[in-house]
Amino acid sequence: MPVTLLGAAEIRTLAAALDVTPTKKLGQNFVVDANTVRKIVHAASVTADDRVVEIGPGLGSLTLAILETGAPVTAVEIDHRLAERLPATAADHGVAPGALTVVDADALHVHDLPGDPNVLVANLPYNVSVPVLLHFLETFPGLERGVVMVQAEVGERLAAAPGSKVYGAPSAKAAWYGPWRLAGTV
Repeated sequence: MPVTLLGAAEIRTLAAALDVTPTKKLGQNFVVDANTVRKIVHAASVTADDRVVEIGPGLGSLTLAILETGAPVTAVEIDHRLAERLPATAADHGVAPGALTVVDADALHVHDLPGDPNVLVANLPYNVSVPVLLHFLETFPGLERGVVMVQAEVGERLAAAPGSKVYGAPSAKAAWYGPWRLAGTV
């Protein structure tokens, strides 16, 4: 059975069943468009040969798009309700047993992950995006590439070249780990 993606109506139903309203405190937002999640996965060049860590899978929209490629996913989710529900959502959408591992934890406190991930994919809120990214890059040296959906200002600052108007400490710290570029807008 092929992996199927969540639609907007199903996302609203899942959120209502879990009594989940995206919170500013956790920086939650749920991507509802299948084209958007596929665009993110394509930008990350995810293939079945990769091992992906996803930070903040939420209800699973992006998770399912990653799993659609055949790559195994380790999903790190801070919201206990969402972490508990994600395996059932994946199973309901054709994900094979063992393809998804859920880590119920704050990404800033994760120091060990199963599966030795080589690709990072995430949709991160403004208030934690830089600390989470830098923590993962420092903690998991096997990460070769990734795509992170962040607020435009954060992306511009991370990808800024020395001497540019928005260059600063986050730009320098990010550059330590490798090259950064803006992949597009959503």
